Amino acid sequence: MERERVPWYWQARTAALLALPVLLTGMYGTNYVFLAAHTPHRCLVPECEGGDGVDGGTESPVWAHATKVWGEWALLPDEPCHRPRLVAAHCRDATAFDNTTLLPCDRHLYNHSATIVSEFDLGCQEWKRTLVGTIHNVGMLVSLPIMGYVSDRWGRRAALVGSGVGAGLFGLAKSFVNTYPTYLVMEFSETVFGASVYPAAFVLMIECLGVEQRILASLLLGVPLAAGAASLALLDYVTGYWRTWARLAYPPSFLLLLYPWLLPESVRWLVAKGRISEAIETIKRATRGNKAAFSEETIHRMLATDQVTEKVEVVVEEESLSRAFIKYGALRRRLGVCFAWWASGVFVFYGLAVRAHALSGSPHGNYALLAAAELPALLLNTLLLDRVGRRPLLTAAFLLTALALTVIPLLPEGSVAGTALFLAGKMGATMALNALYVYTAELFPTRARQRLLAACSTCGRLGAILAPQTPLLAAYGAWVPTSVLGALPLLSAALTRLVPDTLGRRLPDSFADLGSSATDLSDLP
Repeated sequence: MERERVPWYWQARTAALLALPVLLTGMYGTNYVFLAAHTPHRCLVPECEGGDGVDGGTESPVWAHATKVWGEWALLPDEPCHRPRLVAAHCRDATAFDNTTLLPCDRHLYNHSATIVSEFDLGCQEWKRTLVGTIHNVGMLVSLPIMGYVSDRWGRRAALVGSGVGAGLFGLAKSFVNTYPTYLVMEFSETVFGASVYPAAFVLMIECLGVEQRILASLLLGVPLAAGAASLALLDYVTGYWRTWARLAYPPSFLLLLYPWLLPESVRWLVAKGRISEAIETIKRATRGNKAAFSEETIHRMLATDQVTEKVEVVVEEESLSRAFIKYGALRRRLGVCFAWWASGVFVFYGLAVRAHALSGSPHGNYALLAAAELPALLLNTLLLDRVGRRPLLTAAFLLTALALTVIPLLPEGSVAGTALFLAGKMGATMALNALYVYTAELFPTRARQRLLAACSTCGRLGAILAPQTPLLAAYGAWVPTSVLGALPLLSAALTRLVPDTLGRRLPDSFADLGSSATDLSDLP
């Protein structure tokens, strides 16, 4: 909004303040990738172990003793949850075991104790391990309407502070739990109250820079978000224990309690709520600090006009949205395409994060590389979205992701080329998701834009809920998870042909501007 602009360094100050909560949410957003990571384990064989067999850590004497002495006969390399039946009074050779009869493990030993998998003995309950990520993302879905209401009722800043501090409080609390069910409750609570930091920060950034600068806003917030994801891997590598990680990662979020005195509220929100005097004071503080000036009369006139516009838009939106969905085929088509884009795009984005542990080499290094792959994606989007167009760039991003991920299963496992293609797929997925924020908003009329964008984002959350379950697909073949992640972007790329590009076109203000189905299709090449 042109009249709310202030000199660039006021905006830079706002961006710097928003970088901290966004970085932290980048660190928290997929913490289950490490805290609930797959942990190598084996059966405890009490007849052969000697002593109580408690694992003392990575390559402990007990773990090494089994693998070097009697593990060749008592343990099966591809079956960590069952063991051959012992038929003798010793474990000295293969004759002591009956390989035709397998017994389920009563207890397990873990190669290390860094994760909740070893602490809560989830080794042979893969569905419980992957459920952590799903519960995390269900909380994100529940968080959207709650924090959306907070944002509209009490302000963007209140939503940001409440969400950030909520994440820190429940995240810190989960480091003290001693049971798996309690951990799930804390994981869910953390995201219900803490998953809306990025949406609140994005809205604040947009309303500070102006709607026309949303591509720049995505870059400014995307960089700390990627840095936060890399910090997740680094901190987990340094601490080596999930409780220690949580007790170091979450307390910095309490710094957001200072933000009511540091971060200005959105002028647009203040105007929409009729708090004109506060909006004027915010503008005056900005202009004084930047040695700029607006006359009192000019400020009052601009804000009064804004009040009328806000009220008219809300009334029209509430009266026409449901009828417009029935009346306009173009609206139904665009909404259906966007639902598919968001569900598949978010599913692939988070699915790749979960699959990082399947790559050869260090899981921490691989995850940091995945986070780093987001940076060139953000830069390319910033440079190209306003040059080549929304639809061509989105199509290219989907095709890049699809091509990279579908080729990986054809390569030797653990190859450098496979890792490079995985990173290319992550870059394409990031480009696609980042472009969706811009493109989706431009496909819908002004009077219903925010509501329909929120509906598309909700479909994306459904994809995020399913993404942590992708490791379970490996039961049908090691190639299946990556192939599924590659097939969905291919379908999404095909769907881009059903909607027009928006670059250089006047954005629709009303549903009538979308035109009939025939008119809309005539826009397509």
